[in-house]
Amino acid sequence: MLLAVLLIIAFLGQPLAVAATTGPDDDASRPYVRALRLSGNHVVSSALIRAELLSPQPSLLPWKRPPRFDPDDLENDVNRVLALYRRQGFYHAQVTTEIDYPAEGEVSIRLNITEGAWIKVARLTLTQAENETGLRLEPLLKDSPLKIGGRFTEPDYDALKKTILNYLLDHGRPLARVEGEVLIDDKENRAWVTIQVWPGPWCTFGPVTIQGEQDTPTALIRRQLTFAPGEEYSAAQLAQSQEKLYDLDLFQSVLLTPREVGPEAREIPITIAVAEKKKRSFKVGAGYGSEDQFRARAVLRYRNLGGGGRVLELNTKYSRLETRLEGSFLNPLVLGSENDFAANAGFIRRYLPGFTDKAVFSRAVLERQLWWDIRGYVGHGLELARPFNIPPETLVLLNATEPGKLYTASMLLVGAARNTVDNPIDPQKGSFVSLAGDYAPEFLGSNLQFGRAVTEGKYYQGLGLKNVLLAGRVKFGIIEPTERTTEIPIYRRFFSGGSNSVRGYRLDYLGPRNISGDPIGGNAVLEGNLELRFPLYKNFRAAAFLDFGNVFLKVKDIDVGQLKYGSGFGLRYQTPIGPLGVDLAFPLNPINPHKDKYQIYFTIGQAF
Repeated sequence: MLLAVLLIIAFLGQPLAVAATTGPDDDASRPYVRALRLSGNHVVSSALIRAELLSPQPSLLPWKRPPRFDPDDLENDVNRVLALYRRQGFYHAQVTTEIDYPAEGEVSIRLNITEGAWIKVARLTLTQAENETGLRLEPLLKDSPLKIGGRFTEPDYDALKKTILNYLLDHGRPLARVEGEVLIDDKENRAWVTIQVWPGPWCTFGPVTIQGEQDTPTALIRRQLTFAPGEEYSAAQLAQSQEKLYDLDLFQSVLLTPREVGPEAREIPITIAVAEKKKRSFKVGAGYGSEDQFRARAVLRYRNLGGGGRVLELNTKYSRLETRLEGSFLNPLVLGSENDFAANAGFIRRYLPGFTDKAVFSRAVLERQLWWDIRGYVGHGLELARPFNIPPETLVLLNATEPGKLYTASMLLVGAARNTVDNPIDPQKGSFVSLAGDYAPEFLGSNLQFGRAVTEGKYYQGLGLKNVLLAGRVKFGIIEPTERTTEIPIYRRFFSGGSNSVRGYRLDYLGPRNISGDPIGGNAVLEGNLELRFPLYKNFRAAAFLDFGNVFLKVKDIDVGQLKYGSGFGLRYQTPIGPLGVDLAFPLNPINPHKDKYQIYFTIGQAF
């Protein structure tokens, strides 16, 4: 009898097992998902909910094939959304599903969400295991997103603990611990939150040991450190020092590791392990821009040339607007000092809307780190330039500009800059401020004498959401003839307008122009940009911008009432080498209303 029962079970189970196996035919029989909609979510964003879903969602791209419907994924999604709502403080949320069949072989899914009441923070207590004078953590609660009377969420709770721990790690407490306890009454919808802190002893940085075979001088590595033995321990200083070491472009890996110490120790020794990059690298690239059209570049770079952290770079660039051959050399810690020697020289030929020129140039400066993260330089520059292809109408206005003449400018260079931008490719916070001055007097051998000053500032401010930020830029420059020079020749004048200055206007066309409409430049320039950058979908981002600026014939002619404005929007796709983008810009007070209606720019990298 038992044997017969087993045979019957085996016989009945055989087709069931086959039916449970999913093959290509079963997948093809499932309908397509034409739409997946959400309704009823008022507090928790749709983006946050969709990020939790396992069910594949239809693409916005019309040519992309819609996904197949999977009932198991939908059932799991209901549980995942409920779990998400609990983490967001909604312990009474309900989720139901509606499935419609708008056409044969298609389904439309709707998740109906009833959020219900949320859990309110009834009490927020911060306890400290060791009572130490001078350690005040309560102010951190004021800036916390978790507040008494507000909604309790697990992300805010975890963020508060992390904020407190990071504060301790950055203020001499490398052994700190932060834990918490949450008691929830889901009937009264209240939460009692307790944060427990063990600060640990106050510590300082100890001796620094550098490991790894390298040609880079130890002094250069130590100079990049933002901390010194005896100073208060800070995890943030370790991270910043790592970034500065990477900025040298000499290392492929850099690790700063605090060494383990006993419970009684008050000094934390640091070990720096570095691995250098290859001595030589060669890169080529090509691209397209709306103004310079096809462009190509090749760069040959030598690192630690002869040891000592020296870097030699040879690069060439070609585009419709310019051809450039250039070499640069950097020798840090000259003669054991804190000064760096930087030099570059090359040849450039430009094809610009108002003129063409070619020039050979050189620049040699001594750079030094000053105070408040300011880096200054002083040195000499030499430029031999010859302008030509200048319209006759321009020569009537700039009668001191001589086509074909060799202009010599031997210049004293001085400047300073402060850079706190976190990422040069995709900045999210920080600022950059620079001031550069050139003075070309006759006694240095200049047949063109002038004084020139340019200052520029950039600022990046996050707006509280990931990759949402406000970026701003301002530039102001002046140049004045001195001694025997009565007028600045066209190749040395300021120009503005285009993708890298004031969008919405043609390249270099802002400011004074001749009778034919060709730009002639000016002795002063003022530019500014304001840009809101925000994410769209995966690696796609967008930007909305407002630009302003103008060029003025003389410094005394500067008038903010004469500024030109342009606005528009752009689309960016993030890549490892920077964003690829397209901008559509409109001139708000166009130069020629019939001709200047809009401009389209194809770009690589951020506008600023």
